[in-house]
Amino acid sequence: MSFYVGQPVVCVDVNFSREPTWRRAIREFPKLKGVYTIRDMRVEGDLVGLCLEEIINARANFSSGHVEAAFDSRKFRPLRSTSIEVFERLLAPVASKKRSRALEPA
Repeated sequence: MSFYVGQPVVCVDVNFSREPTWRRAIREFPKLKGVYTIRDMRVEGDLVGLCLEEIINARANFSSGHVEAAFDSRKFRPLRSTSIEVFERLLAPVASKKRSRALEPA
C-alpha cells in the first residue's frame, strides 16, 4: 500500500510492537478508528514507519540512528473521503418519465 506525507489515514489495528526500546519511546498510541495525518515516513527494510501530525514521539536509539519512534504502516489504511454531493444525488427526486402507449388497432 502506498502512503505519502500529508495523507489522512485511519488506524485499523492497535496491536503494535512489544519491542521494549520502541515502546519506551512512545508517549501516546493511535486509537482504533482514529484519523491521523502522515507527517513523516521512514523505511526500515520491508517496513514503512509513519510519524503522525497528531502524535509526537520521543527520539530513541534504533538501528537507523537516534530517530523518532514511528508506527507500522500496516496498522493504517488511507482515509477515503466521500463528498456529501454523492448523498445529495441519492436523495434528489427522480424526474418521472411519461410512457407513451402504442395505439392498438380497434
